[in-house]
Amino acid sequence: MSQGQDATVSTEPQQTEDDFQKELVELFGLEAQEWLIQIHSALRELESQPDLDRHTHLVDAVVRGITSLGGSAATVNLPDVERATFALLPFIDTLKDRTTSTRQDYAMVREQFHIVITSVTTATGITLDLGPSQSVPSTSEPAADLLTLLNALRILQEDRAVRGRSSRSLIPQVMQRLEHEARQGAGQIQAPIFRQLLCDLHEADAQCLESLRQRLPDVAQILSRLRSEGLKASGPDNMLGECIQDIERLQGIAKQAHATSLVTFLAGLQSFLALIVEHQIVITPQRV
Repeated sequence: MSQGQDATVSTEPQQTEDDFQKELVELFGLEAQEWLIQIHSALRELESQPDLDRHTHLVDAVVRGITSLGGSAATVNLPDVERATFALLPFIDTLKDRTTSTRQDYAMVREQFHIVITSVTTATGITLDLGPSQSVPSTSEPAADLLTLLNALRILQEDRAVRGRSSRSLIPQVMQRLEHEARQGAGQIQAPIFRQLLCDLHEADAQCLESLRQRLPDVAQILSRLRSEGLKASGPDNMLGECIQDIERLQGIAKQAHATSLVTFLAGLQSFLALIVEHQIVITPQRV
């Protein structure tokens, strides 16, 4: 066999492998377009400040899209796309808490997402026009100076303290969010954004209260049985164990609503019951 024939035979497997890789990349490009469009759409809706449940759903959808895109890129051996895609995840983490994410957080997400798009188009050759990545608020909307607003809220909070009003107030949470915005470099806040902030905090507070109303009667009933029956109250169905889990869930809800005193109380109650269950401690009804 001639040297020319040897060369032809030796390159055929390589050519076949290259063709196969090219086909894989083309298929990846088609799938990547769908994921990028879905992620882009979810990010745009997140910036429109949907309600809390929708916000959580959209963040989960973005994370699923990122992991699918990054995992597929790894499968077809596109390491640059894989790295750029998974590098977006820490930025998405800043959006998970709707009450603390800022405009700068969204700007950083958009910037990193653009890097992902560039890496995909470079690797696959696809063209993808997603249009503008955010809805720019109208400049005609009224805006308030953050420091002026913070000072007004601080005076209001001090006035409540002087008047002895001990009922729960959202003022500290509003101030915490505005201070966070100020640290991020914002000097003003537009009226629609401020209204949405108040609505978010009020909704979280209302959800916390509703959860308490639903679950605390069951907790109280189990504690009543513990007082009258002692450790027998746990029974074969592990009622105390379920009660501890309920209290733990209520703790998480209270943390989201920044109900600090309630979190502290529930943590103490959970520890108290956990010790009873773990060490089978017999206590007097008065202590219960």
